[in-house]
Amino acid sequence: MYTDSLKQVKSKEEVAIPEGVQVEISGPIIKVTGPLGSITKDLSKSRVKVAKLEDKLEISTDIKGRRGKAIVGAVAKKISNMMRGVRVQYRVNMKLVFSHFPPAIEAQGRVLSVKNFMGERVPRKVSIPDGVKVEVNGQDMVVTGMDIESTTQFAGSVENATATKGKDQRIYLDGIYVRNKGYEDELGR
Repeated sequence: MYTDSLKQVKSKEEVAIPEGVQVEISGPIIKVTGPLGSITKDLSKSRVKVAKLEDKLEISTDIKGRRGKAIVGAVAKKISNMMRGVRVQYRVNMKLVFSHFPPAIEAQGRVLSVKNFMGERVPRKVSIPDGVKVEVNGQDMVVTGMDIESTTQFAGSVENATATKGKDQRIYLDGIYVRNKGYEDELGR
């Protein structure tokens, strides 16, 4: 977060704080707390200033032009995703697809392991980040979490870990793929 006083504000955007959500700003660190828990992000790498007004946040920067608008818009969207995530969880539905060897998926502690993938003896492992829950039901896998970034990053890591390399992609379709994703109120139960 850009801590010096801004000389001239070039771009700014406001984000409304919904009811039941508290926002704490301490320097470059923003903590959003809601009914499901809290999310903390460090915005020190982006050159923006976040100020808390009565029921909204004002994000501003001194960078002019398209770049300044892009930075302010990205930080505003990140904060609004944090505020939505502490009220409604983000969910990614994934599907296990195989045609040759039936793999087994197990979530043990903070590690997801895929055994017998493409007949391999060594299981492929992906570490589960904090705040992300994984449920495995046969060939379906549901990944849920408050933070949209860590939830979708984990789903992408699972897809990359089960990619078939060095084989014809038209024949070897084995892998774990994202079926759909979104907030639970959009997807339904």
